[in-house]
Amino acid sequence: MPNRVDRLPGGVARLVSEVPDEDVVRCLQLLVATVMDVTGASTPEVREVIRRWRQHGSVDQAGVGSLRAVSAHHDFDGFAHQRRGDVDAQRDSFRRARAIDCVLAAMSITTAAEAPRTALREAAYEASAALGGTAGVVGVLADFVV
Repeated sequence: MPNRVDRLPGGVARLVSEVPDEDVVRCLQLLVATVMDVTGASTPEVREVIRRWRQHGSVDQAGVGSLRAVSAHHDFDGFAHQRRGDVDAQRDSFRRARAIDCVLAAMSITTAAEAPRTALREAAYEASAALGGTAGVVGVLADFVV
């Protein structure tokens, strides 16, 4: 069944499929770190949820809800910027929302019992949107493909 990641250029879907099973979680963690670093979407609240996920391998529903609220806030800000005609601010808000959605997709292994490979596909797609292209995602994925 085709996935959104299949539509991305640069061989992203192929690379996602080639990440060894034992490296998927580490790959997700690096993808999240990259997206948070580049987009500036990281706040103390977001960092705390990510820290718990990395240390404990899961996040409670309050943490997930918190991240969803942050993503929705960025989406709303993007809409407001669009209405004002501020394209740069709209794009920045959109990318921050996608960065948070990347984090949520990565965490879906434990929060939604998602298969690790499916979580990686979704996280890679959201990361590409957050980063404004596939180059950064390809770089992360390529580190894990032998």
